Amino acid sequence: MKIDSTLVKKLRTAENWSQEQLSEKSGLSLRTIQRLENGGSASIESVRALAAAFGIDPSELMLSSETEAPQTPLDAVKTGLLEFANFSGTATRYEYWWFLGFFVLVTAVATILHEKAYQIVTLILLLPFLAASARRLNHAGHSQWWQLFWLVPFGQIVVLIFLAQPGSDSANQPVAKGLDTA
Repeated sequence: MKIDSTLVKKLRTAENWSQEQLSEKSGLSLRTIQRLENGGSASIESVRALAAAFGIDPSELMLSSETEAPQTPLDAVKTGLLEFANFSGTATRYEYWWFLGFFVLVTAVATILHEKAYQIVTLILLLPFLAASARRLNHAGHSQWWQLFWLVPFGQIVVLIFLAQPGSDSANQPVAKGLDTA
């Protein structure tokens, strides 16, 4: 689930804590604190640990859909390019399909221009495309390994079906057994 990373930073600096001190007080690893402050997603256990460290309600740390700015197609493409090596996060259908459209359009234009241009553009965009596909599969609740079906004849159909499925906010969250949320 998405948390308000700016609020986490603001609360931490208001307490005059370093990231290491917040890590000790919350029981989370330093790497987790760094990832959360840089806009990563958090498990419910991480949100509860942060809320307990700050002495606030866990719901205050979570982003609601109204607080997130609507993403434009340009933002989706920019996110796809900037997160070229992030295979562990999530990507919405909107973000993924706009990035795929960009990928197809750019490679088509490069094909028209020159064969070498096509090869160079494809080589440059391959890693961001695979990362965006992995994040989309994560969000849809499927393994990233399904991407290997790109290499199988007609396997692309299977991958595209998985990529088109709606995602869930809890797709990557571990199942908490025996915990009462009330």
